[in-house]
Amino acid sequence: GGQPAIRGSSPDDNAFYIDDMPSGYIFHLFGDSIFNENIVRDFSLYPAAFGSQYGNATGGVFDVQLRDPRNQDFSTTLDLSLLKTGIMVEGGVTEDQAFYFSYRRSLIHLFLPEGEELEDDDGKNGLTVINAPVSDDYQGKYQWLVGDNHKLTFTVTGASDVGGLNISETSEAGRVDPDAIGDLKIKSQFDSQGFSWQYYGDDQKIMHLTFGHTVEKTRESYGQGQFIKVETEKYDSRFLYQIDWLAAHKLVVGADFNQSKTDYSFDAIPYYCTDHDADCESRKGTRIQDRDTLTSQTSAIYFNDIWALADDWTLEMGLRAEYNDYTEQSFVHPRVSLSWFASKNLTIKTKAGTYSRFPDVDTVLRKIGNPKLKSPKAKHYALGFEYNINDLWQTSVDLYYKDLGDMARSLDDNDVNSQLHYSNDLSGTAQGLEWVVTRDKQDGWYGWASISWSKSDRTDDFSKVTTEYYLDTPLLANVVANYQLNDKWDFGLRLTVRSGAKYTPIIGLHDNPDHMGHFLPTYGELNEKTLPIYHRLDLQANYKTNYLGNNAEWSFAILNALNNDNVSGYFFSPNGHETINDYNIESEKGLEMFPSIGLKVQF
Repeated sequence: GGQPAIRGSSPDDNAFYIDDMPSGYIFHLFGDSIFNENIVRDFSLYPAAFGSQYGNATGGVFDVQLRDPRNQDFSTTLDLSLLKTGIMVEGGVTEDQAFYFSYRRSLIHLFLPEGEELEDDDGKNGLTVINAPVSDDYQGKYQWLVGDNHKLTFTVTGASDVGGLNISETSEAGRVDPDAIGDLKIKSQFDSQGFSWQYYGDDQKIMHLTFGHTVEKTRESYGQGQFIKVETEKYDSRFLYQIDWLAAHKLVVGADFNQSKTDYSFDAIPYYCTDHDADCESRKGTRIQDRDTLTSQTSAIYFNDIWALADDWTLEMGLRAEYNDYTEQSFVHPRVSLSWFASKNLTIKTKAGTYSRFPDVDTVLRKIGNPKLKSPKAKHYALGFEYNINDLWQTSVDLYYKDLGDMARSLDDNDVNSQLHYSNDLSGTAQGLEWVVTRDKQDGWYGWASISWSKSDRTDDFSKVTTEYYLDTPLLANVVANYQLNDKWDFGLRLTVRSGAKYTPIIGLHDNPDHMGHFLPTYGELNEKTLPIYHRLDLQANYKTNYLGNNAEWSFAILNALNNDNVSGYFFSPNGHETINDYNIESEKGLEMFPSIGLKVQF
């Protein structure tokens, strides 16, 4: 679904913030960012043991800060490539007021004409595009600088993804699951508005008050009249106050309040499973309909004391207290960080903390979930070393450990509480080591490289069986290198190599109990196999020029330049002639080599 997994946690364990306000997501369905790169001031990732100002996350936190508008003459930037097109307008309105607005739209739909049956290596595959996939996004900011100390900002952000296929009875999906035959249509979107007041005083005094409103909508229709429709409206308010106090102390206190209302309706065949079940087909329920509303309020207060113990020691102590009225749970999360500036070039930092998040919505709905399900929890521990080799090179090493608990576990039919479908009886661990080396720009060259080792697992607290997590990829390496040849040309590459993820192999077939003459896969041990090694090389060259007095830049890129067949999984591929002992298994592959050209012009 395009969402990231951080250090052995599920993608659902993450939290996203845009200008200090919680956001539904920051990546499109195909994994690309929803932001115009020209307006991002800072993109921070906190993969473990993050501070007390963040809540509702047991994995990692993505904190995106959009830059302030520039008070300049009005300018318009057009951006066009084979993958995406966009426009951005920016300028000053008065001496102390300015704005920008950016809108982008994908062009993937141009490569998938509607009404034509798709083809694979064996010819036509029974799938027809009825709504070519389209993603779009927008960001806008209007800012008023009131005197020397106050800043008022109004922000709008949004994104959407849509697409649709017709699944015929001759397709692989139609042969495996006749309930899927029909039109599949998916649409997800969010629209958010935010208002903030910021005050900057003497002695590092800061006050920040933010209000936000977000509407998230998801609709999926498929098969013969099945659909799922979810609309969530959220109101968020956050307050932060920072001041120097006592001797060598900096105090940060804050409060968060979130109110959400989710209206949902569905007519669907449910599958009562989680990402730690080998076979969702075996947990199929009967078709069910429902329409209801889920309301939730979360209140939190927090403080953080940054204490300069000595010239070379800093202690950061934090506490976050929060309460959710839906789960009726309250938490007090201590978080601590100790930094030792061992030398001019070496810093050692250790961090720890506890965390929680709201359960996955589909596991707590009244008819298909367990409304009494509790919040998943986590404990994080991290140890980091940062070393400046010289003025050009830096390196860092991070070790981490996560202890995860109270995660959702699906219940078997023979369980005494099977009517609840889920319980909080899944736990897990994640541990790893990351090494990063960076090089600042000199003689045109700059970039970074990283390598990491990790291990993550999940334990069924009923059976006491521990299994590797399906997102466990023990080794991961990245290299990013850039070279600026002159004022006109610059070049870049990114190479990613990683171990294959875990998967549960198909070891046979069995009769589909709901559809005579059709077969379903029989799976082996959970996550006992490993996919082939993944590697991908992307290349890009940029050329700066000028057209009729306007700055312009051409970009030339090749995605997956080595055209590697990166396998993301294996599936049962029926052809209508299979038997229980004679069947075909095929691999699902990622992006093929894709060349792209783009042009950006600023007026």
